Amino acid sequence: MVDAIPLIVLVVTFISSLWRGRSVSRSSGDNAWAFGSAKGRQRLAGAAFAISIVILAFAAAEAALRSESSYGLIGALVSMAGGAIVIFAQVHMGRAWRVGVREGDAPLFIQHGLFRFSRNPIFVGMMLVGLGIAVVANSWWTWAALLSFVLACREQVRTEEAHLSDNFGRAYIIFKNDVPRWIGIHK
Repeated sequence: MVDAIPLIVLVVTFISSLWRGRSVSRSSGDNAWAFGSAKGRQRLAGAAFAISIVILAFAAAEAALRSESSYGLIGALVSMAGGAIVIFAQVHMGRAWRVGVREGDAPLFIQHGLFRFSRNPIFVGMMLVGLGIAVVANSWWTWAALLSFVLACREQVRTEEAHLSDNFGRAYIIFKNDVPRWIGIHK
């Protein structure tokens, strides 16, 4: 049963993201799904996200059915921590929550809640969910999917940082210098 927890966390996190996107779109009148109009590197990052998440979902389902991982509890705890971080960070973002960035779309940047510890807590949480799945599934292809996901996160963060710097200037640069990109890691 414990081996099924990373899959459950992935599903709950995915549903919460869909709900959050719909909620933000309704309250702001803006489409929160900016990946749809992405180009260049952001489009590649979005494709890498989608492919790696599908692979991680299959790995999580396979591990849940197999239910024999010797690291199931570790994977479950890591994925639960990651899922909680994603959901809390989405709530902290309020109307600023977006999936991707697009020109002219920068309602605000968030500096409270989990964003005091990381400029990208949603990505940190998603990577922890993926890590929990990789620990439970423990196959080379799951670890490769996690690596692809992490690299896509890194690329997307670079895109978002440039976007926020362009839109918020000095205020964002100060925030960027004060708060680590991940947790304890500035670069």
